[in-house]
Amino acid sequence: MDLLDSLRRAVRHYPGGTDAVAARLGKSPSTLEKELRGAPQYKMGAVDAAEIAAMCVELGSAHGVEYPTRVAEAVGGMLVLLPAGQDGSDAVTGQALAQLMREFADLVTAATSADADGQISKNELADVHAKWAALVADGQGLMRHMDAKHLRTMERWKAREGCAA
Repeated sequence: MDLLDSLRRAVRHYPGGTDAVAARLGKSPSTLEKELRGAPQYKMGAVDAAEIAAMCVELGSAHGVEYPTRVAEAVGGMLVLLPAGQDGSDAVTGQALAQLMREFADLVTAATSADADGQISKNELADVHAKWAALVADGQGLMRHMDAKHLRTMERWKAREGCAA
């Protein structure tokens, strides 16, 4: 599947199809349709493509991540979906860090076991990739939590400085 195929599928499965997506993008349905099929003189812009993907993800459509996945693959990367939202806790718990350490241990075990015989099968490689993706996703979730808490801390400090002035 190429980039435009992934976007066509996302638009086709979006409630209201081309008409609804075009309205949200602020363009005519005929223009969007021409961009999606790659008609001469029409190009799908990166911002519009990302917006289409975001609209589909917002609805929970499985087709929303196809476009960013194809972009990642085109540059030799891999899309890792981050955990949605936070658990409401304001503390970085030992439990959350322990979970990251367990995932790292699972990754190390899978990688060393896969390489033990000097050969790595497709299934072994897929298992290592999956464990790495889970570790990265959870690590990014931890960092988002830390960043958000830092911003709240800075806002409190700035508010205190404002009161002292």
